[in-house]
Amino acid sequence: MKEILPLQGIKVLDFSRLLPGPLGTHMLSQMGAEVIKIESPKRMDYSRFYQPQINGVSTLFHTLNHFKKQIVVDYETAEGYRQIVEQIRTADVLVEQFRPGAMEGFNLSFETVKKINPDIVYVSVTGYGQTGDKKGAAGHDLNYMAETGLLSMNRDENGKPVIPGFQVADIAGGSFMLVAACTTGLLAQRMQQKAQYIDVSLFDATLAVGAIAQGMLQGNEDYAQTPFLSGLMVNYNVYECADRKWIALGALELKFWNSFCDMVVQPSWKTDKNTDLIAGVFDKRKLEELFKTKTRDEWINKSVDFDVCLSPILDTAEVYDQKQTKDRAIFQDVEIDEKIIKIYNKPYKTYSGL
Repeated sequence: MKEILPLQGIKVLDFSRLLPGPLGTHMLSQMGAEVIKIESPKRMDYSRFYQPQINGVSTLFHTLNHFKKQIVVDYETAEGYRQIVEQIRTADVLVEQFRPGAMEGFNLSFETVKKINPDIVYVSVTGYGQTGDKKGAAGHDLNYMAETGLLSMNRDENGKPVIPGFQVADIAGGSFMLVAACTTGLLAQRMQQKAQYIDVSLFDATLAVGAIAQGMLQGNEDYAQTPFLSGLMVNYNVYECADRKWIALGALELKFWNSFCDMVVQPSWKTDKNTDLIAGVFDKRKLEELFKTKTRDEWINKSVDFDVCLSPILDTAEVYDQKQTKDRAIFQDVEIDEKIIKIYNKPYKTYSGL
């Protein structure tokens, strides 16, 4: 099968910084778009200065922006503004990630840009959107998770909200939604033959991550009291192994749980009722003791012949080496100043001729 790049020939101007916008536009570049990252010398992308670095530029910045053409220009000067206008004339998409009103201050608002290029797809990515009580407020991933109810669903045994070690709102609510906004915006532009403006709010989009809890609440059931996907069920849980590494058992459907029971030769554990597998109804200590009898990798090797949804809990370094990652060519080795770094390749594969 020949892989095609669906955004070949699309030009994207990227005024975004940090994580949500840059990761989203990086994905667009991996889909074939020509992405031009535009920075002002007055407001360089903060991620440049994080650690670790290669010759003064962070490896994070490289992983998010390596495949983009990078232009540093002061578009608040007459000459710099003329350079940006020339880029806008031939662009298909403009992405910006400033607070509402900032681009208007640079004379680069949607109303101005669509006069320069009547076919532009203009995407604004902000924390709270272009309207609403908090439209001008600052925020970060933690704030959006807090205000959309996600942190309340993620607590330790003492009830304290736990901060995830990854950015849910920035990526699920920002980067992924940006990709959707750009692609649907391009489709709408082609169908309607006019400029498109898309208002992406991390707050709005992150709310969708809590869809299960929201659906339960509509039936007057509180997910916090019945967290069936975050610790309530013994068949959907994490366990420590003999080598002090961890494993994830995702045998949520009973067919997987009963197959697991076959794997561990415990036919008496089989059931036809999900309620039998609630922690407390089923003695979770039995599973805790069981998993400590083998190492993590021994359990994974044992599960190969059984349909049980059992996965090793990998650290970040291990992710690069697993066979599935390599089979899908998810990361690409890139040399930067004689150092090899791995850069996220494509969010999906697209094929022609099927």
